[in-house]
Amino acid sequence: RRVFRTNGTEFTHAFATTPLCCPSRASIFTGRYAHNHGVKNNESAGLLDQESTVQRYLGEAGYRTAFFGKYFNSWPIRTDPPYFDRWAVFPNSGLVSAGTDWNVNGAVRAVQTYSTDYIADRAVRFLGGTEGSDDRPWLMYVSTAAPHVPARPESDHAEAPVGYWSGNPAVFERDRRDKPPFVRDRSITLEKVRMVRRNQLRSLMSVDDLVERVFATLEKLDDKENTLAFFMSDNGFLWGEHGLYAQGSQKRSPYKPSVKLPLFMRWPGRVEAGAARNRLAANIDVAPTILGAAGLQPDDAYPMDGIPLLGDRLRERLLLEHYVDLGRIPEWAATYTHEYEYIEYYGDDGSTPTFREYYDLESDPWQLNNLLFDGDPANDPDIARIAEQLAADRRCIGAGCP
Repeated sequence: RRVFRTNGTEFTHAFATTPLCCPSRASIFTGRYAHNHGVKNNESAGLLDQESTVQRYLGEAGYRTAFFGKYFNSWPIRTDPPYFDRWAVFPNSGLVSAGTDWNVNGAVRAVQTYSTDYIADRAVRFLGGTEGSDDRPWLMYVSTAAPHVPARPESDHAEAPVGYWSGNPAVFERDRRDKPPFVRDRSITLEKVRMVRRNQLRSLMSVDDLVERVFATLEKLDDKENTLAFFMSDNGFLWGEHGLYAQGSQKRSPYKPSVKLPLFMRWPGRVEAGAARNRLAANIDVAPTILGAAGLQPDDAYPMDGIPLLGDRLRERLLLEHYVDLGRIPEWAATYTHEYEYIEYYGDDGSTPTFREYYDLESDPWQLNNLLFDGDPANDPDIARIAEQLAADRRCIGAGCP
């Protein structure tokens, strides 16, 4: 909170364009929607064209580049992450405890340290000079497994007090007839998600420690004021909203807790401190923001779909998209604005809608009332127009994207 909220800008309406680990990470690296970078699920990270990544652009411009933490699911442990000079990576979100195999600068080794602490150690070493420091500018990506489930807090925080959580209206939604079939038959108890939430928040305490260590190191190096920093996640998380939690449904769904992200940006003197912005922002905006700050442009072959957060250009809508991942949730796409979310689910052809949802986010922020299912045509929006725009957005590229 002190490092980012007090000394940076919070984007209160930030989203993962595809709310799943690998597609979202590829979007952060490239500034592109999943339908353009090709990583559409957690098994397809190998499809990413690494030439399109921000680490490649900055590395070739003379920056030192580093990555510490979780890289991509299913990434071969003995394969080095391209375009990073220094790294310590592991592929699996659930591997947070001691004894996990890591690829550390090309050597596979078992690390006996709690993963968040080890990531902090490597980050501090990189910044402090023991990872080959020199006078070049740098790009460092720090990626913790925490608070991914199953969340395993570090021993120091395992019993830390966490405030009581009473749920929210979406957790108590019982009549889900207006939801798609995969939602209607779900169930989860409040006590179960309380336990999950409690351990996730405890595991995040180690992330707080990591942030403090990194910025304390920058302060010692007198580099804190000259560093553009982001704090974000790669997807949201459902704590039982609409009955969703099990079998991967805690993300992958189009509902707000799944797609909404924390996103903070800090750059003293250039980014307003203690500010909140309600512009529609997304994971695809990070790469173009970094390139813009560095005075670089993407190659014509890899146009970025995102919008630099340091500029004045705003979007009126955002495309959200999900592709079949292990058959858990059907393919869907959505248009998200400040006022509404329109969702289409598709059959095997990926283009013919089999179910639709429309939520008035101003009057129904918890998405309890699908206006296309209430039998009242008087409140139906102009679906034909919105659906036509969504179909076009699903094919967009570069500056033509929302």
